Amino acid sequence: MVERPDIGRRIRDARQKNRLSQSEVVDRLMEYGISMSRETLSKIENNNRSVSAIELNALCNIFDVDMNEIFAKEPKEEDLVTFFRKKNASENTLIEIARLQDMIRTFIKHEKMYMEGLNS
Repeated sequence: MVERPDIGRRIRDARQKNRLSQSEVVDRLMEYGISMSRETLSKIENNNRSVSAIELNALCNIFDVDMNEIFAKEPKEEDLVTFFRKKNASENTLIEIARLQDMIRTFIKHEKMYMEGLNS
């Protein structure tokens, strides 16, 4: 299965990095001759609508982002359990590492949700 980049999330991240609201982005798109509603931009950011090449080019210009960044392959994160298994850690250690890893992932997920709430 071919992994597809999360274009919508990357567009949303670029918008938030530039501290722009969806409405502000939609207004700026008009400068490029693109008429889009805030709802449509939201659908793009949530991967519920594809983005055309013309729209993507304009968004990259607005965010001052190279289009290659939008399509860049995500680095694979190494699983800590796999890492320690390679180091011949004991089964009890692997169980504890798995628990810690799950807690860290939960904290990261909650932080992302919190930050998205602040930026909305």
